[in-house]
Amino acid sequence: MSIRGPKMLGIPVPVIADPVAGPTVTYGEELTSIKFLTRDDGWARVTFDHLDSIRVSRGEFDPYPSDWKPGDQLHWVSEVVPSPWLLERYEYEKKHYAEEYEWTGDVDEMLRDFSHYVFRFHDQFVEALSAGIWFETFEHSIDNVELSATHPVHDLPRPIGPELIEAHGMICEIWPNTRPMDEILNDAHLCSQKLFQFALVLDGLPNVGCTLAVRVRHGKVRSSLRRSIGPVYATFDGVASLETVRAYVERWMQEVKERRKQMGKT
Repeated sequence: MSIRGPKMLGIPVPVIADPVAGPTVTYGEELTSIKFLTRDDGWARVTFDHLDSIRVSRGEFDPYPSDWKPGDQLHWVSEVVPSPWLLERYEYEKKHYAEEYEWTGDVDEMLRDFSHYVFRFHDQFVEALSAGIWFETFEHSIDNVELSATHPVHDLPRPIGPELIEAHGMICEIWPNTRPMDEILNDAHLCSQKLFQFALVLDGLPNVGCTLAVRVRHGKVRSSLRRSIGPVYATFDGVASLETVRAYVERWMQEVKERRKQMGKT
């Protein structure tokens, strides 16, 4: 992709905003969202994966040049590539937090995984920096209701009789995503989708501590294995299989075993 300056690249999304009504932007620790009326008189909400920043501006014109050409489909949601704002925020986080960034020290994830999104409404636009976006639809206007049960931020459902990984004297349950892979990859264009979650059985209860997720960005499919706390454990091109990550999961189990031993736990 050859882009000399910042340009808005249109993104297909499953909901079309009303061409006249404006959005309601809510910012808070529990939930940050953009609520808006849809073209078919319903309601929808955008929420974010790993939101860094959000801003609202007045104006009827695009804040950056667009890649749209006559005959192309119009997109009301775009990604700014490359993004001066994202670079500015990255440099700020690296300067002031570095190794303490988000409890992981992986500040480079902002350049690797984050996007600069623009949501265009009638006479204002909302911009956000995040690792992904997700759309929910509703029949009626909503307040800050809980995220829907199918929102990708939630853990996968625990299967009945889960498959197990037994290693280093520990037992780990495997929770798979049972949706069709084409649906998972389609949704992964907007937000990371969990493929597997790994729940260690500690004190008789399963506790999710490691997740394999897939994301599609700029046409590239990449899977990442991440612990609940800490930076990305491993990354893989394409859709990683259970067998591909099994050795990494067993190594993680060993690390947990050693930490618990140091704490005097069995």
